[in-house]
Amino acid sequence: MRKLLLTLAFLLVPVMASADHYADLYVIPAGGHTPGANGTMWMSDIAIQNFQATALDVQIVFIEGGFENADNVYPVTTETVNGSVSVPPNGSVLLKDVVNGHRGMTSTTGAFIVGADRPFAVTSRSYSMAPTGDTVGQTVTPARDFIENTTGTTTLSTAVAYVPGLIQSARFRSNLGFVAGNSSAAPMTMSVTVRDGSGAVAGTRNFTIESGTFVQTQFPVRDFVTRTFDVGSAEFRITSGSGAVVPYASVIDNSTADAVFVSGVFPDNVSPSGKSGFPESIFRSLFESVRRR
Repeated sequence: MRKLLLTLAFLLVPVMASADHYADLYVIPAGGHTPGANGTMWMSDIAIQNFQATALDVQIVFIEGGFENADNVYPVTTETVNGSVSVPPNGSVLLKDVVNGHRGMTSTTGAFIVGADRPFAVTSRSYSMAPTGDTVGQTVTPARDFIENTTGTTTLSTAVAYVPGLIQSARFRSNLGFVAGNSSAAPMTMSVTVRDGSGAVAGTRNFTIESGTFVQTQFPVRDFVTRTFDVGSAEFRITSGSGAVVPYASVIDNSTADAVFVSGVFPDNVSPSGKSGFPESIFRSLFESVRRR
């Protein structure tokens, strides 16, 4: 049923208008509500700005994280959000700890798709709260671009994104992550390669995204890289199959827990026809199919 919905939505949904600097659909690749070390609680806030002259209904879909959960895509449903939120003309809303209680769960992590029928602006923050109420966190930048080798001119030789500014040392650690969708009949495979400052390969990890599934995951660089470096980078590359991927990194200070979010940097041709705002992508297809439930 899910593959049928995705196929129909992919074929039927029109490309919606988007402004030069704003879009009507964004992917926030990381967020959640989950316990952390030393009594902390990690959570996510989403701030939405409506610059339209009339009220705007903004839908929020959550891709629950992990590889083993096939039925993992739902509208955000909590005591304060029922799949969407209304934003007044020229106004803003702040959704605090937005997936706290989502579908009755006490802990969840994943990615958000946020969309409407007209352009808007959005940002998010992922942070931990100590028992004292103090917080430390980072802005998680909404994405409008992605690795895509299905609907555009991108080939496997250029289906790649770059993530700079990694550090793996006694003082700092780096986590990598991505959200990916595969609507094809075959598995999609992708590789993540970490390089040190000299350009030498420090480690590679491979992933398989099964047919008709969506995946969000985050993993420490130290899981597959043994050496330390003061500056490095990562490459995310689709190596076979077809689909779309939004990669990112988080660089964390081991002493203070201060973190920096790093968005993927894409070649010019990774988005179909050079357009922004996820036109005709698997992410838009997913969003449309879920919000029509």
